[in-house]
Order: sequence, then structure tokens, then C-alpha cells
Amino acid sequence: MRNDFSVGGVVTDPEGRVALIKTTSLKGALVWGLPKGHPHAGEEALAAAVREVQEETGLVVTVPIPEPAARIDYWFVARDGERVHKRVDFYRMEAIGGDPAGHDDEVDAVALLDPLEARARLTYENERAALDAALA
Repeated sequence: MRNDFSVGGVVTDPEGRVALIKTTSLKGALVWGLPKGHPHAGEEALAAAVREVQEETGLVVTVPIPEPAARIDYWFVARDGERVHKRVDFYRMEAIGGDPAGHDDEVDAVALLDPLEARARLTYENERAALDAALA
């Protein structure tokens, strides 16, 4: 068993729309999710969250409260067969610029959606719960 940690953001734009990313899973399935990723060695969690969100969404963001707004924990089996306990901390973020077309190549598309539409489009229930907590 091993532990894994990521950070990400629940991002809204000035119109109140939520930024979601579309990716493809290792099994080839379409996944809509919140932007997130791993901190680099020595990188603070908040700095990593901002970097990952900006890379994956193309948006420039600010973080009004520098504490995680939501956390999810889950288990999965890695490609090597090892069980992994994953924790993701999500920060509440506001888009202040940028362009979703500028997302990196890890992401297939970025959508800015009304919060209810974003909630419905998210693939995983635990990310719906993170969205709800961050927007509460």
C-alpha cells in the first residue's frame, strides 16, 4: 500500500461559472473533473494547486482563502497492482484572466459551466461533493 497526494482547485470565473477539465482515463473513458495534480518536490501545496490549475485550465487564478475548501480521500489499484490511498485537497479559486484555449496537453478540453451543470457533468461523486463544499 502507498499514499498519494494531489492538490487542485474549484475555480469560478467572474460570471460564476465553474471550470472543469475533460481528460481520457487510462482505460480510454471520457472523464470530466476538477483540475488537480501533484506538487513538485519541495513545492508548497497552495503553490502547486495554483500552478496545476493554471496549467490545466489556461486560466490565471487567485485564491481568496489560502486553506483547502474541500478534501477527498479514496482508494484505487495502480497499474502495478499496488493499492493506493489518494488524498486531494481543493482550494477555492477565482479566475482573473487567461484563456481556456491555453490549457496544457494533459487536458482534452476545458469547459466553463453554470454550477449546476458542472455538478451534473462531473464524472465522480467525490468531486461533486468537493464542488458542493467549496461553493457552500
